[in-house]
Amino acid sequence: MIRAALLAVMLCAASPLAAQGFNGVWQGRLTCDAVPGITQAPLAAPFTIRVDGTVAKYERPVLSASGARTGAWERGEGRVGVDGALVLLGGSSGRGFHYRARYEGRLGADGVAQFTGTQDWMLDDRDFARVCAVEVRR
Repeated sequence: MIRAALLAVMLCAASPLAAQGFNGVWQGRLTCDAVPGITQAPLAAPFTIRVDGTVAKYERPVLSASGARTGAWERGEGRVGVDGALVLLGGSSGRGFHYRARYEGRLGADGVAQFTGTQDWMLDDRDFARVCAVEVRR
């Protein structure tokens, strides 16, 4: 009985400790499909994830349709699993737009991570979604 209780405590404590192996700053790029009639080209923007224990927070600059920085930021967060699995939820809003983003992937023990996801936009009363990918390195 004592042995089983001790094992349960050790397993619960191990999860956050294992996720700490992914701690640090992960930097790379977000790429998203072009949106016909709205953007001139596919999106390519810097993307940063900061991991502290089991909490991951990300940010990236929001760019205009022409690719210029707008001063707005997309930000979000998620929980890191013991195996590095991570779902990031976030979004941004500004003058005439707002959107939600969801990226899913895995932080790699080798310091490389890839995510896929979508952004669901409302821009000047028009709704659209686009497919995105993120690749970051620590």
